[in-house]
Amino acid sequence: NIPHGSGLGSGSSNAANLLNFFNLKMNLKLNKNKISKIARQIGFDVPINLEKKNTLLIGKKGKILRLNQKFGLYILIVYPNVICSTKKIYESNKKFTFSRHQHNFDINNKKKLIHFLKNENNDLEKTVIKFYPKVRKIIDFIKAQNGCYFSRITGSGSACIGIFSDMKAAIFTQKLIKLKFPKYWCVVSKTI
Repeated sequence: NIPHGSGLGSGSSNAANLLNFFNLKMNLKLNKNKISKIARQIGFDVPINLEKKNTLLIGKKGKILRLNQKFGLYILIVYPNVICSTKKIYESNKKFTFSRHQHNFDINNKKKLIHFLKNENNDLEKTVIKFYPKVRKIIDFIKAQNGCYFSRITGSGSACIGIFSDMKAAIFTQKLIKLKFPKYWCVVSKTI
């Protein structure tokens, strides 16, 4: 049920699953490093989809951090029925900032995780908004709601997410979105 062209990584997860499938079923005997190298050649977020655990992809070289704790964050996802061409967005984007990975980052502390994520950004967001201004309206609307820690686009867009403190606030915002933007796909989820 993930909308095509939403920037939610369905293409990347499909590519990772195919890599694993071919490696196992065709008995290619590729080790983890070789599969990861192939995955990076396919796309930046393909390697994280090879992981079996909760993970966070950060850093200049796409460092994968394993999350050993369940944080219980609530996510509102809004897809405005705009298919963003990943190629077009990347080609048009002029600025790429690499993560400011903090050596003392405590991955097991929810408050610090939220602070860290809040201070990260998606460099592609400005480019997506330039082509599709209605995306900015959704981001701003979500961000203005009670209980929302932060809001931004996913991947190369066009889906927008809001991270919420509790399910009640996320569901309330979902209802508001459905009233304000009735034709948009909208769902609330919880991190696993």
